[in-house]
Amino acid sequence: MKITIRRSDFNRIYEYALSEQPDEACGLIAGVDREDGVREIRKVYLLTNTDHTNEHFSVDPREQLASIKDMRAEGLKPLGNWHSHPETPSRPSEEDKRLANDSSASYLILSLAAKYPVLNAFHVEGPETERVSRKEELIILEDEDHSASDSVEGRNKEEEEVADFQVTDTVDITDVTCPITFVKTKVALEELDDGDILQVHINDGEPIQNVPRSVKEEGHEVLRIDDNGDGTFELFIKKVGD
Repeated sequence: MKITIRRSDFNRIYEYALSEQPDEACGLIAGVDREDGVREIRKVYLLTNTDHTNEHFSVDPREQLASIKDMRAEGLKPLGNWHSHPETPSRPSEEDKRLANDSSASYLILSLAAKYPVLNAFHVEGPETERVSRKEELIILEDEDHSASDSVEGRNKEEEEVADFQVTDTVDITDVTCPITFVKTKVALEELDDGDILQVHINDGEPIQNVPRSVKEEGHEVLRIDDNGDGTFELFIKKVGD
């Protein structure tokens, strides 16, 4: 399925997610399913995460009810929800998949793990113990012309600006487990000069959850996290300081 969202609505989600850090932010999306097969998001709702944690979310039931009433008043259809991942990539966690009970819904996940935000849309289906997710095509529409000119596929314009940076060195840490994953990453960074960029080939699970967080705690800059789709990621780190 192809999904569209206006740039202004993307910005609202992003700014709200930033303001809610380190907790996950959440909300609802509403709009229409067009005859041409495009799911058009026309309104986003910014709701309170009553769990107040960076690992999962629950929407405030009173705010959710008020949002549904507003959708009905405006003739909009509930399309799904959105939430942020403050420290992990833009893809459903096992907890996200377990709680995704509506197979017709779209689930938007905004990752703040790197310097530039990454927004992806997913469809989740299957029985609770065997849920699977697949990425949906997400397009950001510029508000001034309302045309599908910016096909993000999980990226926004700002992220594209750093897509051509020059990698200084690479390291593969898929053969080690935590906490050695961070140790190897740290050693590789120590070999570089200030401003150099390290590309890290890293596994899903604990490594991709913990290494970016630890790197930022050391003062370095996580530029981008690319999902290879095979259980591994490419982590791009800019060294800050010697």
